[in-house]
Amino acid sequence: MPFPDDPPTSIPLAAKATGRWPVVVSLLTLAAPMLLGQAGQVLLQLTDTLLIGHVGAVELAAASLAGNFVMFAFSFAYGAVGAVSPTIAQLHGGGDRDGVSRTAEAGAWLALMIGGVIAVSLTAVVPLLEYLGQPPAVARAAWGYLLLIAWSMPGAILAVVLGQVAEAVDRPWPVFGFMFLAVVLNALLAWCLVFGHAGFPALGLPGAGWATFVARWVHAAALAVWMLSDPRVAGRKRGDRAPLPRDRSVIAAIGRLFRQGLPLAAQDVLEGGAFAVGALMLGWVGTTALAANQVTVGIASLAWMVPVSLSMATGVRVAQAAGAGDMESARRTGIAAMLLGTGLMAVCAVFYVASGGWLARLFTDDPEVAALAGTLVSIAGIYQVSDVIQSVSLGALRGLLDNRVPMLANAICYWALSLPTVWFLTFRCGWGAAGVWAGYLPWMVGTGLFFLVRFLRLTARP
Repeated sequence: MPFPDDPPTSIPLAAKATGRWPVVVSLLTLAAPMLLGQAGQVLLQLTDTLLIGHVGAVELAAASLAGNFVMFAFSFAYGAVGAVSPTIAQLHGGGDRDGVSRTAEAGAWLALMIGGVIAVSLTAVVPLLEYLGQPPAVARAAWGYLLLIAWSMPGAILAVVLGQVAEAVDRPWPVFGFMFLAVVLNALLAWCLVFGHAGFPALGLPGAGWATFVARWVHAAALAVWMLSDPRVAGRKRGDRAPLPRDRSVIAAIGRLFRQGLPLAAQDVLEGGAFAVGALMLGWVGTTALAANQVTVGIASLAWMVPVSLSMATGVRVAQAAGAGDMESARRTGIAAMLLGTGLMAVCAVFYVASGGWLARLFTDDPEVAALAGTLVSIAGIYQVSDVIQSVSLGALRGLLDNRVPMLANAICYWALSLPTVWFLTFRCGWGAAGVWAGYLPWMVGTGLFFLVRFLRLTARP
């Protein structure tokens, strides 16, 4: 996949930012469109849920069942291609246009390969749904929907990689624009195909699957066409042939990206698995705890997009500075991001603690669920501060392509320390659902501080 190479590469913003405020502005100019893009991802999923919910309870349960498999697969895939962004940002910071092009091409091929493996794997899961203890009606309803979502995965992962390429070379706003168009296209198609509007047949749940399938592939294709035609996105010269994955340089780049991405994939899977176990413990507490947790997660996810976006922006800016050989700028960027994120989430924490009960009552009419959710939302506010410490410092380390030690630290944090603490507080101390949320807090703070110290050490002057 070639990328045009007409004008000279602009100097990355990370290399221009020398003072305190320019560093903050540089971070925000990248984090803002990333935040809007994350919101688009949430809206893409929320649209299907809202529409399917009006079809029937069986269809909604089937979508939830399929979604569990898809989210696990997507979590792995997102991590496996996670090295594309910092690698390209480092090359861009160092002015290596050929390296940027080669890595972008390798990342695109890697996305399609991983997406293809996931599609085949999910297809193999489809006939097994009825044997996993699920209600037969739900399992049958999930068949067609899961198949369509499975074969949309290569397009979805390709879009992720192309977005990472553009963001790494300081072109984030078009990425958000294409995501917004994908959200609109998905909503329109789902409205037509689920309910049979505008002359389309009413397909119900499979209609939502077709809408997602088309929207994801159109999204990926639109990004690819834009990147091929926009000379400000770094790449090869006009007339150069598109390298095939059999070319040695591209094959080598694919291998490097995959090896660097595996620890990131392991981090995401380990973290997601640990929270899944915590959710299982909530089920042992009772139905009210599960319902209150669902409300809390929905409220907390709105603020959660801030540390995620800031972490991604920090990784890009740190990588650009590191690629330019300016470790002092990389260090300054990481520190500024940590202070900015902590300040933003501290304000969010105060709001959640002060308004937890009111927010919970917006989502449920059950007084018992609302009361418990109000308490959990207050804890979630404090949780956001610990999360931003860990997320931003981890993003800074990813910008340095330091992945293996953080993976081991995360494994110890979640599986050796957090889960035993969650179990102890929930059942031994009788904290119930509050124990699940509180049990992760101290170890997340500790791990985040470890990541910060490691980042400062790696960026220290020799």
